[in-house]
Amino acid sequence: MFVDYHIHTEASLDAKGSMEEYVKNAKQKKLGEIGFSEHVKFNNINGQPFIPIKSTYLQNFLNLKAKTELPVKLGAEVDFIPRFVQKIEGFIRKYPFDYVIGAVHFIDNWSVDSPSQICEYSKRDILKTYEEYFSLVKKLCESRLFDSLAHPDLIKIFGFKPKTDFSHILIEAAEAMAKFNVCAEINTSGLRRPCHEIYPSEQFLKILHNHNVPIVFGSDAHEPKDVGRNFTEAKKLAEKVGYTQVCVFERRERDFVKI
Repeated sequence: MFVDYHIHTEASLDAKGSMEEYVKNAKQKKLGEIGFSEHVKFNNINGQPFIPIKSTYLQNFLNLKAKTELPVKLGAEVDFIPRFVQKIEGFIRKYPFDYVIGAVHFIDNWSVDSPSQICEYSKRDILKTYEEYFSLVKKLCESRLFDSLAHPDLIKIFGFKPKTDFSHILIEAAEAMAKFNVCAEINTSGLRRPCHEIYPSEQFLKILHNHNVPIVFGSDAHEPKDVGRNFTEAKKLAEKVGYTQVCVFERRERDFVKI
């Protein structure tokens, strides 16, 4: 069953389309379930959150959930910034989430996936940058706040990869994900980015499977037409390394369904 748990509506500001439009497209693509996961960001200086999930948003979600036959879940994609862990925890406790996705988008004040900041890569040692990124991934897991990790190797987005073997970094990340029950998101948006590769890579996904880390699927759709996009490729990759099930969530409780 195809389940898309990484969808952004117009509430995320950088996305387009209403919940209803995403549901319509999901039905057309015969998805079995979807989840809305708006961006939740924290100001790097003062920790002030940007929270698109207002009371009207929640009511719209509940109204949609009541009238559609397609199962829809409430999620959020939350930026993980270590010094704001308490603020993140406080935010999560306020809402009836089915699942919460943790994401590493920043190393200190550097937005690693921002095209306007791509020049930063040329100033850095790439192996050390990978170490820094995955150190944050481990801290994200250790926080015990999240159900899954968004685009697990986002740091490759612009195609920068260490010239030497870095499998030990991936193994340590997989160990943390397994220890703290954090699912790995197979995120197909990488195929639409300069790296032209699903997150995570086949190498990393094999390591995750060897560590018994469960998976979820996410399109990272920012417009309705991208819901469930490239899921056939995601399924092939998951099955190639040995996965037969994906996770589904309800009120932060995890279950499994066949891919």
